[in-house]
Amino acid sequence: MATARMDFYSGMLFYSKTLSGHDLIIDAEPSFGGRDAGPRPKELLLYSLMGCTGMDVVSLLRKMRVIENMESFRMEVEYEQSQEHPKVYTKIHLKYIFKFNGEPPREQVEKAVNLSQEKYCGVSAMLRKAVPEFSHEIVYE
Repeated sequence: MATARMDFYSGMLFYSKTLSGHDLIIDAEPSFGGRDAGPRPKELLLYSLMGCTGMDVVSLLRKMRVIENMESFRMEVEYEQSQEHPKVYTKIHLKYIFKFNGEPPREQVEKAVNLSQEKYCGVSAMLRKAVPEFSHEIVYE
């Protein structure tokens, strides 16, 4: 079993040296006793989702040899959360936004996104079990 660690410093600031050796600081906004010195814990879930699935998609498109024609790729997450405590995400909609030089390789992009969502991305798998409405779409610019 692996162990992760996080230390409290002051106010609402917590520090960790991640398992991969990077510094991580989380904090709260001043109205909750923090100094706004880092991201909030719950918002990191959204960025973890985008990072996890984004890395899958890039890796798969690279193996399919279509990434060379990709001009840009970004993701956006639309979300809703409950108003009562605990305030949890009740809806997450992930957009994969691509721009290609020439005609987009739609079949390969769809395959890469679906493989990430259905097989590879552990963050998606966990959130799909916890968030009542979890969806995604592919957008071409």
